[in-house]
Amino acid sequence: LLQGVRIPTLSFFDAVPTRIQVGDEAVTIQRPMFRLTRNLALVHNLMDDNDYLPSNKELEPLKYAKVAAAAHVSRRKVESCIQGTTSLLSYCLGKGKNVALILKDIG
Repeated sequence: LLQGVRIPTLSFFDAVPTRIQVGDEAVTIQRPMFRLTRNLALVHNLMDDNDYLPSNKELEPLKYAKVAAAAHVSRRKVESCIQGTTSLLSYCLGKGKNVALILKDIG
């Protein structure tokens, strides 16, 4: 069972099963999904697609302590970096700037 991850105030990450046609055969693939949190999308009047997650899908909160240990930094530093990223993303969206959020080693 695949479980998505929720980063409070920023986004959701998940892999959603999607059926595609390959020649004569239907194949199910895991399609990666990234989604801004509803509050961030609403503040910037971004379109919302409600069909991206099955209704019974659970999103696991990001484990800040685990990220901190893997990165050899404090939990506070991880939380600060995520808050800073969220603030910068929100600022850029508010100014109508194009934004590329690169997620290294995801998926």
